[in-house]
Amino acid sequence: MIRNKNKYRFIGNCNICGTDKRTIIFPIGLQNLVKCTRCGLTYLDKQRFDISNLYNKNYYKNNEKNSVANYCDYASQEKVVKNKFKFAYAYIYKKSIKDKKLLEIGAGYGFFLKYLPKDLRFYAVEISKVAAKKITNNNSSAKVYNMDFMKLKIAGNFNFIASFDVIEHQTNLKKYLLKINSLLGKNGVFIFTTPDYGTYINKLSGVHAPTIQPLYHNYYFDQEWIKNNLPKFGFKIIYLKTTYFEPMNIGTILLYLTFALPVFKGIHLLKLAKLLKVESVIIPFIRFGGIECIVKKI
Repeated sequence: MIRNKNKYRFIGNCNICGTDKRTIIFPIGLQNLVKCTRCGLTYLDKQRFDISNLYNKNYYKNNEKNSVANYCDYASQEKVVKNKFKFAYAYIYKKSIKDKKLLEIGAGYGFFLKYLPKDLRFYAVEISKVAAKKITNNNSSAKVYNMDFMKLKIAGNFNFIASFDVIEHQTNLKKYLLKINSLLGKNGVFIFTTPDYGTYINKLSGVHAPTIQPLYHNYYFDQEWIKNNLPKFGFKIIYLKTTYFEPMNIGTILLYLTFALPVFKGIHLLKLAKLLKVESVIIPFIRFGGIECIVKKI
């Protein structure tokens, strides 16, 4: 067990199939990235469970001095979200939306909800207090729950549940998938994204792959695992794609660059981008692989 002020839980058995048989891919500090030998699930064998500490007020607004930052400033991500999730908008807009409702898990500042059809009823769950307040500001009609999704008690029958780059953060993947299925109505649809750990570039990068985030990412998926295992939870896959480019603002690119190459921290590229007022400029940027997936409840 890791001994420090943070709280970790040792994972002795695969959360999906229950076996304790696994192989170690590589160590990450005192944690190990492991792969289940039965169902193929890749996960960390020690995981943080002090959720409120992980997703505190600094999670959505960080800087180059914080080595676990995810965004240069999440408030600048609105245009990124609008462009990045076009596949989800396209699917939802094609459907008849009369008297339909959507739940977004891990809604951030509510940017995704902002561009959905207005006659769709919106519900959002967000664990960060800071972000939850922003959702209400951006979507006055949305019903917002500031809490852990797994503790949420809400009537089901949703037509859509969306969850972008959230599934890999879960501490109990099995319960997460079962709960989503239970909240969907007949022919309800689950739309999600997650890093694709199965790409060659991620595998070759090993512990240095951007998707390897031992504080936040507990599970590591590939297309094969999704195809083989999501049907076991009552889902039919209707869209599955790995993308290698995504819209990203210059500030976030420079932030990631300082993590990958620490020498750049001394140059303060992020501060320079802010000074030149280009940090929010969006450009297509290569990624190591990201999964877009839409599944239907069966």
